[in-house]
Amino acid sequence: MGDRLPRLPYPDPPLGDGVVLLRRWEGRDLACVEAAATDPRIPSGTTVPAMFSEAEGTAFIKRQWGRQSDGEGLSLAIEEEATSTAVGLIALLFRPEPLVAGVGYWVIPEARGRRFAARAVALLAPWALRQASVRRLEALVDPENLASMRALEGCGFQKEGLLRSYLKGKHDAFIYSLLPSDLD
Repeated sequence: MGDRLPRLPYPDPPLGDGVVLLRRWEGRDLACVEAAATDPRIPSGTTVPAMFSEAEGTAFIKRQWGRQSDGEGLSLAIEEEATSTAVGLIALLFRPEPLVAGVGYWVIPEARGRRFAARAVALLAPWALRQASVRRLEALVDPENLASMRALEGCGFQKEGLLRSYLKGKHDAFIYSLLPSDLD
């Protein structure tokens, strides 16, 4: 295999824990994209449209499919299993460094506080390190996002340091990592 990761397949069966299911984005997930667009923080750091329209929402979903088909990684909808409704996104995107992937996620405002992000990370991280041949997972976190830090730390991620003026060349970010040995 060398140092390049192959195109990742979608997990089959989808990853789930009875509360959260990580699955391929679907056309029926437009309401999730629309809700994400209402939180100014989500569009500012992602490709979620800041001004939602059905066309923009559909384009967003197609971009998520393209991450897998283009070999960039995977973008999965975080579904609340009880309602079969998408409440967020978790993505695994390859870094330029060999065998390294970044993990990113967001949850729509009305679904926060129910540990959906932590559950999604807890499902995706071991899969990436054990099944997808990733050797290092990284996550960048705004220093004010305490909930995200708790989610990562609860899944075994280690805070490695502060990247000064890193995000968009002006915002600090903590960098977290998870290695296969951290799962043992």
